[in-house]
This record gives sequence, C-alpha cells and structure tokens, in this order.
Amino acid sequence: MNIMQTIVFDFDHTLTPTDSSERFFRWLLKRSPWRSALVLVSIPFFAPLLLGKNTRTLPVKFAVWTATLGRSDDALSALVKEHVAEIVARRQSLILQDGIRQLNHHLAQGHRVVVATGSLEELARELLDQSGLAHIPLVGSSLKPFMWGMAAHQHCYGHRKIPMLTERGYPPPWVATYTDHECDLPVMRQSAACFLVNPRPKTVRIIADELSIAPEVLSWR
Repeated sequence: MNIMQTIVFDFDHTLTPTDSSERFFRWLLKRSPWRSALVLVSIPFFAPLLLGKNTRTLPVKFAVWTATLGRSDDALSALVKEHVAEIVARRQSLILQDGIRQLNHHLAQGHRVVVATGSLEELARELLDQSGLAHIPLVGSSLKPFMWGMAAHQHCYGHRKIPMLTERGYPPPWVATYTDHECDLPVMRQSAACFLVNPRPKTVRIIADELSIAPEVLSWR
C-alpha cells in the first residue's frame, strides 16, 4: 500500500475523553496510602517548579516514579488491565464514538491508520483493545527501571513522534493528522491536512498562525 496514504491520530483528548496516563497514575497513587503521602509531602518542594517551562515536568516525573516504586513490569502490566477493567465496569467511555467511526472510515477508504501518543503504550493498547480497536496500530511511550521505580524511556510526544513513527514503518509525509493540541505541530507540518478535535480556542489560533493550511475543527463525542 502507498505510504502516502497514512493517517496519524493523536490519542489523549483526541480519541479519548481524558488524559489516559494521568488518570492511570493517579489511580495507582490513590490505591497506595504511603505513595499518596509521599507525593503530598513533596508538594512544597515541587510546586514552584511548575512555574518554569524547563522544570514543570519534574513533578510529573516524580509522581510517575512514586506510583511505580517497587513494582515490576509484570505487576504494572497487571495493574493496567485491572485499571481498564474498572473503567469498563463503571461504564465510562474509553474511546470517543466519533473517533471510532472516523478510524473505521479511513480504514474503509483503504488508508493506513496509526495512533501516536505520549501516553504509556501498554495502557493505550489496552484501551484500544477493549474498545474493539485491536486492529489499529499504535506507537506510544515507554518506561524503564530507575532507582527502584520507573522513569520515561521513549516519550512519543511532539517532535519525537516523527522518528518513532518512522522507526515503526510510518514515515512522513502523511495524508492527515488528527489532534487536539499544538504540541503536534511538528507532525502537522508534514501532513497534507490537519483536523483539530475539540480544541481550545488558543490551540486553534496557534495552529492557524503556524500552518500554511487551515485546520478543520471537529466536535467529537
């Protein structure tokens, strides 16, 4: 199939109603009182770091490390499945129905479709699988062991999506990109068309100023 027929979808807040990794790691912390306490006592130290552009990710990294402290890869995999099963049991939405329809529409048109996400790949995979989308290829972020916990390994975010997609066999240029956020501008610049899903007004302004093509705004449920 022609590589030019590839469609790239973002995941969180594009295909999903929430930030899936944030929800998962919050869930992990809430399950463990001592982990929650460790994050709480760190707030006075980490709160000022949220104000700096180059330091605001440090509190998030600490929370992820705390949530995974003492947990093996197998234990984390089991927790991913348990977490998604709980969401399903509560009958909460995993993937937006309009997103599912659009994915299947592109497949019916003969396009190659791939999801590229900053979310943990194993988590996003389980969410897609439980939504009847096991056939959709996925490129996501990964973790590695770090000081008895885990830290980011490959983060499929912003400009990093391009080499990670290329490595998996989905190099640019792409026919279209679906996203909700301006962080995907590097991907959009190498796409013939851009679709913004439930974007903030600020996102629409930034992308319209940066791109030579006008993005189409979509409202999905």
